[in-house]
Amino acid sequence: MKNEERFSERVSIIVPTYNCENFVKKTIDSILKQTYQNFEIIVIDDCSTDGTVEYIKSIKDDRIVVLINEKRSGAAFSRNRGIAAASGDYIAFLDGDDIWHKTKLEDQLSFMKTNDYLFSCTDYDVIDENDFSQHVVVSGPKVANHRMFLKTDYVGCLTIMYKRSVYPDLAIPNAIYKRNDYALWIKLSEKTKCYRLKKVLASYRKTSNSLSSGKKRSLVKYHKEMFQKLYNFGKIKSTYYALRNVMYYFYRRIRYVKKINK
Repeated sequence: MKNEERFSERVSIIVPTYNCENFVKKTIDSILKQTYQNFEIIVIDDCSTDGTVEYIKSIKDDRIVVLINEKRSGAAFSRNRGIAAASGDYIAFLDGDDIWHKTKLEDQLSFMKTNDYLFSCTDYDVIDENDFSQHVVVSGPKVANHRMFLKTDYVGCLTIMYKRSVYPDLAIPNAIYKRNDYALWIKLSEKTKCYRLKKVLASYRKTSNSLSSGKKRSLVKYHKEMFQKLYNFGKIKSTYYALRNVMYYFYRRIRYVKKINK
């Protein structure tokens, strides 16, 4: 039985882009080649200066919507804009340099509908700029609730899917420039738990712009600013949450980031 006959729900896929011409073709291709085809792709470009927008506009597919920010506004603004424009029953996210495995939508939608889950994630692996495997798989807890999300980010943005009706007006402050995807999951977990599908269904691309070891020293700053803007926490409270978050960040890496032999 074809998956279109099993499910009728439409999935809105939010794809924020900025100067990812070298990778966005593979990103969009990985969506278009999904075994589940009832979707729309909402690309929100943050004023790219390369050929990102030109390439996406050249694709002849009515399911692709391209929104271009009037000025550089950041990923939080772009994701908020994409969610607001979405018309699907479910919402999923994929950044402009990551890719999905071909059964990602079908497997995850089946997982959610079979178990009546409203918010879910999957495992993912890591590739480099040339698509070579880094022999790393990232998983997570079977279930993550709001209290757990306040401690650390247990999911990968490229694996998230949620039922839109559970939080129709989901949005975060546009001023959260770092860790804004994580802020979305914190807000979403106020409404429902996140359930993990134990299957690698996406590939995160680690590039020169990814969070490097040097930049990791800024995690406390990033998380402090995020909590201040997300919940209006004071300086002391936001610092406490940020320090606790970084502590659990390293716990998560030890517990859920595994080297594999291939």
